[in-house]
Amino acid sequence: MLPKPIMLSLKVLRINFCLNKNFFTQMKKYIYLVSILFVSLLELNAAKPFTVVLDPGHGGSDVGATRAGICESHIVLDIAQLVGDMLGGHSDIKVAYTRKTDKKLKEEERMELANKADGDIFVSIHVNSAYNEEKKRDVTSAHGVEVYIQTVENIERKTNTLREKGSIKTVNKAGEEEAKRYDYSSNKTFNAIYEIKQAQIFNLSTNLARYIGTEMGAKDRNLRGVKQKSLYVTWQTLIPSVLIEVGYITNEEERRFMNSQEGKRILARGIYDGIIRYKKDFDLSREALAGESVNRRDTDANTNLSAVSATPKDEVKSKDEVVFMWQVFISSVPLKDDDYRFKKLKCSYYKDKNMYKYTYGSSTDYDEVLRMQAEIRKLFPDAFMIAMKNGKRVDINEVRQ
Repeated sequence: MLPKPIMLSLKVLRINFCLNKNFFTQMKKYIYLVSILFVSLLELNAAKPFTVVLDPGHGGSDVGATRAGICESHIVLDIAQLVGDMLGGHSDIKVAYTRKTDKKLKEEERMELANKADGDIFVSIHVNSAYNEEKKRDVTSAHGVEVYIQTVENIERKTNTLREKGSIKTVNKAGEEEAKRYDYSSNKTFNAIYEIKQAQIFNLSTNLARYIGTEMGAKDRNLRGVKQKSLYVTWQTLIPSVLIEVGYITNEEERRFMNSQEGKRILARGIYDGIIRYKKDFDLSREALAGESVNRRDTDANTNLSAVSATPKDEVKSKDEVVFMWQVFISSVPLKDDDYRFKKLKCSYYKDKNMYKYTYGSSTDYDEVLRMQAEIRKLFPDAFMIAMKNGKRVDINEVRQ
């Protein structure tokens, strides 16, 4: 069986391939794609440490936001170094910085340093400000922490970045790891690799942002939420990325707090705790993959391919067969296939009393659908399993008896 971290990624492609008239030709490509995606995840099994890239914003002559002689660039450098020191206490964590001194970096330089670091996550640290243009004065009441990820609108930008700069890690015949780039322009199969990788990065960035936001809020800071914004540093990186606004320099009380040693320590601790929570998920994924025998991988991929790639229509050989699936949410109106609420998954729906009930993953094998539970509920916490027969929902407990 394929490990859970790639089950959802494989299912994203199933409808497109199964509807293609040249099904068997596409299946050969699909098998190859499975193998590429599988070995690309071998990097999780490698002995290399979990690498965090810390990015203190601004620097040098680019001081960022300033008030009362206090500079954003100085505050964030101190916080980043405190976070790095805490992370450095772990033997299995490596820390890389885009800057460790008060120097100016162009955005392109910053991204080049980040991408060359071969990191697992990228954390950019900034200080916020609020100014009323109409009244020409600061909004002194604004305060709190905000964590940003890329916008849904920047998904195509991120995918293009991966196509142009990213690589997929594979293992050659000698058993050595190597990074390869694929010609996506002439092969839709290779193109899909980067689309899947982008979707994975988007979801992991969301998890990282939530963990950091929650931990910083737990340190008695006002958490203003996890937000999406078109930021260069989030869509130009090749790994899960967040940008943190640790507080408002235009708020006098918060400015004093951020500029104090105790304040910096508290803010750094929140970021550190969020990263550690994320790393626990990372380690669980690595352990799951490590449990798979290298010698079984090709066999497992081929054995499970038909079950993974089949659509409900392909699987139901008899109209009386029961199909199990996850119901993820309900809408009063039909939604477009690329609606952001699907979180990059290819969902289907059935109509019940003028409501559109959206589902994901379908199989006549109850256990196969059940194995998706952990991954599905990361994206849709309220999802639940249902059973369908002849196009109508039936009691799942009765059909399993």
